[in-house]
Amino acid sequence: MLAGAKGASHRFRLDDPWLDLADDAAGEDTLSGWSTDEDADALAALAAGEFGASLGRLAAPGTGPLAVPGEVRVIERFRSGSGGLRVTLAWPAGLRGTAAPGPAGGVVRHGIAYAGPGEACVCARHDCGGVVPESWCAEHGDAVGPVMEWHPEGGIRCTDLSAARSAAVGQTARVTGRTVCDRHASQVRWAVSRGRTLARESPHNAWLRGDDPLSQRA
Repeated sequence: MLAGAKGASHRFRLDDPWLDLADDAAGEDTLSGWSTDEDADALAALAAGEFGASLGRLAAPGTGPLAVPGEVRVIERFRSGSGGLRVTLAWPAGLRGTAAPGPAGGVVRHGIAYAGPGEACVCARHDCGGVVPESWCAEHGDAVGPVMEWHPEGGIRCTDLSAARSAAVGQTARVTGRTVCDRHASQVRWAVSRGRTLARESPHNAWLRGDDPLSQRA
């Protein structure tokens, strides 16, 4: 469904669609397909405004429902020799996101507050670090109105943030694992230097002798 700036909307269908989604937020997504003259004229009229049109809900093979909040334009109309009309739409890739449930669609947005969610937060949290605010939330609700950075769910910004957070968690796990391994290796070196192995050395006996491997080094 495409909606114009003044509230008019039009449901349309494109046969044999081709959806090309950019990897860069500064790039451009395109959607092309065969259309009727009536649909093509309606799309062109809705997208002709200064700010283009909004794509309320796009269902295409191979991808979940998408939405674009604005700047959708018709960039090409091609008439084939057989008389068919192929239409191409385009919009800034950074605006694209997951469509909200329901026939009206619209983009689901995640908000990232400058202060992380606390124990009082009741909002749904996502891998990107953002939340979908609930109106009654004590931290992000209507009565609080915190300053937040917004981005479309499932869009390029959301994906990049999720990947960065996942990489940071993995790095922390590797550092923690390496610290434990280093500590164990140090214990092994301490025992070997005394002609023992950790399997045969009793930590209790070592403590009684006053040479606990966890507190002393050779």
